[in-house]
Amino acid sequence: MTTPPISPIFTTRREQAFPVLTAHQLAQLESYGTRRTYPAGALLFSEGERHVGMFVVLSGSVDITRGNVCDDEHVVTHTPGMFSGEIGLLSGRAAVATGRAHEDCEVLLIDEAALHRLVVSHAELSELIMRAFILRRVAMLDSETGGTVLLGSRLHGATHRLRRFLTRNAQPHIYRDLDHDAETAEWMEHFQVTADDLPVVITRDGTVLRSPTLRALADAIGLGPEPLDGRRVDVAVIGAGPAGLAAAVYAASEGLSVVVLDGKSPGGQAGSSSKIENYFGFPTGISGEALAGRGFVQAQKFGAEVAIPREVVGFECGGADGTVALLEGGERLGARAVVIATGAKYRKLDLPNLEAFEGRGIYYSAGHMEAQLCAGQPVIVVGGGNSAGQAAVFLSGHASHVHILVRAKSLAASMSDYLIQRIRATPNITLHTETQITALHGDGLLAGVDWQRAEDPVEPRAIEHVFLFCGADPSTGWLRECLVVDSAGFVKTGSDLTAEDLAWGEWPLPRPPMRFETSHPGVFAVGDVRSGSVKRCAAAVGEGSTAVQLIHAFLAENPQP
Repeated sequence: MTTPPISPIFTTRREQAFPVLTAHQLAQLESYGTRRTYPAGALLFSEGERHVGMFVVLSGSVDITRGNVCDDEHVVTHTPGMFSGEIGLLSGRAAVATGRAHEDCEVLLIDEAALHRLVVSHAELSELIMRAFILRRVAMLDSETGGTVLLGSRLHGATHRLRRFLTRNAQPHIYRDLDHDAETAEWMEHFQVTADDLPVVITRDGTVLRSPTLRALADAIGLGPEPLDGRRVDVAVIGAGPAGLAAAVYAASEGLSVVVLDGKSPGGQAGSSSKIENYFGFPTGISGEALAGRGFVQAQKFGAEVAIPREVVGFECGGADGTVALLEGGERLGARAVVIATGAKYRKLDLPNLEAFEGRGIYYSAGHMEAQLCAGQPVIVVGGGNSAGQAAVFLSGHASHVHILVRAKSLAASMSDYLIQRIRATPNITLHTETQITALHGDGLLAGVDWQRAEDPVEPRAIEHVFLFCGADPSTGWLRECLVVDSAGFVKTGSDLTAEDLAWGEWPLPRPPMRFETSHPGVFAVGDVRSGSVKRCAAAVGEGSTAVQLIHAFLAENPQP
């Protein structure tokens, strides 16, 4: 059971990943930390420990190692002027490495709260520390030297769900597939698990989780948040897509206490896009996952707490302490103001056995993980929007052929022109208009589909991978009895709320709702979940940031007692 080598990032960008602070920079840090001494061999922090803090080496040296339950590997030795930590420190997540004194040493320990003050107060130090933290996490993801080991099989849709969760949350881990990695059987024998147990997660301390839920997995590896029950914050943001993360960044940077709640991962629907090329400021494009990752780090930098996975299942509006968000598992989080940014999800095809193939040939995102599954094989992309177009272009570089299926007569009304031109110029992409899938076939894994164009005969195709990017349904089923929604289920806000809507919602104020305010005061809706919104990533970011100005106005109307 071997551990992959450490990422080349630690070599090619070593000076940025492991910078050495100057005497002046060390002096600037003094007021943020506490000096401590450790003898040779002493443990400073261990992998899996939460709220560790950053250790700045003043004298001596500190060894950093990481690995899994079976293997450990040396990462770096910090000498005077160097510091420990990576991006997880900002959120209090479990440490992904272990630090031990190589020799007698003196360090400056900067705890989590002080670290937040530091990266906000000192621009130069903030840039240096944040870059190092990000590069270290990226290198660990690249090398797959995670403390967490996932054993699974592509025959199991649950395996895909867990892999996607770990990947989208930038959690270092090792994945071994029963069908492709001979080493998997050795892992299974060692930890006494069978194929029926898969997927299995083995934590750093040797705990074995058989087919865990996302929450059980997150809590076991230190990815989940601290208990939220009974807490009260200024702003609760529900949904960690572009709109929600933008709201969190602006609210936290302006001094408000913020908790972001999401049931899966940062990025929302945009996070599943292989590349966004029409987002302002990124002329060569950026993947939805990368954009979400940057927003996620930025929100944490300013002190927002991102609680994943934490599913909101309802509201209690109008209490003495504002709105109470009801979380899965019975937790209650109070908030003076709420931002709903739950976005929309891709519509499922009306096929009786669709769910049986989800994660086993049916996918709702097209990232590198999915591209590996279909390498050298034909695939189908269903949908005529930009996300479908980007997915088709991306997959064309991995699949043998990409078939785009749309019900419309062309792509002109739903897709940007630059993507249409790119699709036309790509030889292994074929567009099938007025065409839809009528049946799915397979035993365990998807083995083929039937599709039909207009009134033509049904055509069977032996295609094992289908990517769905068709339409969008709002993620509002949990709140429809609390707020006014339109006929499609999107949340109505501002001037779109009629007198009848406000009467139904028992609007209590003499003023009308503000621009993004819903039928309940202090509850705002932004991004794709909002009725009438422009379904574009940049628009969602704009709405999320603008909502914070409205929140300040609402909080001024309702000062804390």
